[in-house]
Order: sequence, then structure tokens, then C-alpha cells
Amino acid sequence: MNTYDIIVNNEVVETIEQQGRSNGAMSYIIIDRVYQLTSKYKAFVEVFNRATGCMYRV
Repeated sequence: MNTYDIIVNNEVVETIEQQGRSNGAMSYIIIDRVYQLTSKYKAFVEVFNRATGCMYRV
């Protein structure tokens, strides 16, 4: 199961687990949260995939 950490200003603000959802569904959930947090904090938002170790900066 994939777990994603959403990071703003070097602080984890939310952790989302895949919990049987499809990759497509997870993409929409993550995009929605990143959009909301970018609007709220006016800062870059990073998404860290714990399974692969990849960091994505938006």
C-alpha cells in the first residue's frame, strides 16, 4: 500500500494512505489537496511517496 506525505514549509501537514484506491483515484485526491494547500499557504507543496522514496514538488 502506498502512503503519501504532503509537505508544506518542510513540515508534514497531511498523510494519505491509498487504502485500496486505484492510482487514478489517488491522483485526483492528491491533486485536490495540493491545490487547496497551495491556495491556503501560498507556498510550494511537496508530495513524498513512501513506497518509492520519490519527492514531487508542485
